[in-house]
Amino acid sequence: MTKILVVDNYSETSEKLCEVLQQESFQVLVASSGSVAVSLLEQELPDLILCNVDVFPVEGLDFLCVVRERPETLMTPFIFLSSKISESNRRTGMNLGADDYVALPFDPQRLIETVNYRLSRHQVFEQQSSWRLEELRRNLTVALPHELRTPLQGIITSSELLSEYWQTLEQDEIIEITQNISLSADRLNRLIQKFLVYFKLDLVVSDPQEREGWHFGSVSTSPVLIRSIGNKVARRYERVNDLFCGLCEATIAISEKWFMLLMEEVIDNAFKFSQPAMVKNMTGTAVHITTSIEGDRWVCRIQDQGRGLSEEDIAHIGAYMQFDRLQYEQQGTGLGLAIAERIVKIYNGTMTIDSTVNEGTLLTISLPMQDAIEVEDNFLIG
Repeated sequence: MTKILVVDNYSETSEKLCEVLQQESFQVLVASSGSVAVSLLEQELPDLILCNVDVFPVEGLDFLCVVRERPETLMTPFIFLSSKISESNRRTGMNLGADDYVALPFDPQRLIETVNYRLSRHQVFEQQSSWRLEELRRNLTVALPHELRTPLQGIITSSELLSEYWQTLEQDEIIEITQNISLSADRLNRLIQKFLVYFKLDLVVSDPQEREGWHFGSVSTSPVLIRSIGNKVARRYERVNDLFCGLCEATIAISEKWFMLLMEEVIDNAFKFSQPAMVKNMTGTAVHITTSIEGDRWVCRIQDQGRGLSEEDIAHIGAYMQFDRLQYEQQGTGLGLAIAERIVKIYNGTMTIDSTVNEGTLLTISLPMQDAIEVEDNFLIG
């Protein structure tokens, strides 16, 4: 039976609420104040909460904050009842996490419609969350062992080959084997570093106290710096001629260390999920990086001509979520964009993705700027 918590001081409104809800076969719990409701939440987990904010104008908002701070009730539908619904009051409640408002005195039919709507929306959210969790499990099952095993296997195989046949191998063969060991070790090291960085950033994003002492600083986003990062990534994919830049000079509010990591991750993502120009029979380049100054923001756009993402894929971007991995056999854990998203969030920026399936993806990053002088700088990286 669906359980609804009513927070009201046993007024006539409370009695009528209970009567209407019970007629619809809801189990009703009643708390006479916000503090009583908090205590009740320690014992019961309601499916929806109705709170008369007229009776508890301050305590009602405080109670809502407590509800949203608790992991168990973070997503529980919360509806305020009020006879004084103004745009300002509604916005205050919504900003704190309220889902809806119902006017007092309430119309029974309207109340039940609102309750049922919020319960059904919550059920859809739960189903989507369950699907995403299952997708996450599947990605972890497929991606993580593969990503760890592949470089390890390269190191083991090359080491065994060198150990067993070193006396009969030619010098260039030994050099090739040691280079393979180095490449595999580097890949494994980058994977481990990505995990460590992701967990660190995730902690900072989720816990404001962790941001104390975080190094913000500033960096000059010179064309030389961005080109060097782009070159590094392009060479990794042996696609130096597929990169084109149109860059401007600017000083933005982000530390150089995190800016360089941010750029490397988003550029790497563009290369990873697109093919070389010659493969797609195109005369243009496969990856474009442009930067500009727009008001008090530095804006970077990275356009690839890869397989693209659906709207659903974009909505679900996160760590370990690599879409259609089984179809495309793509390397990677999906950590790159998750890391980039968190860096941008920490530094008060935004990151948006516009994509068309089978045509490509445009990723746009906007960060606050300290000082800027625009310079035209279009050329092919070579």
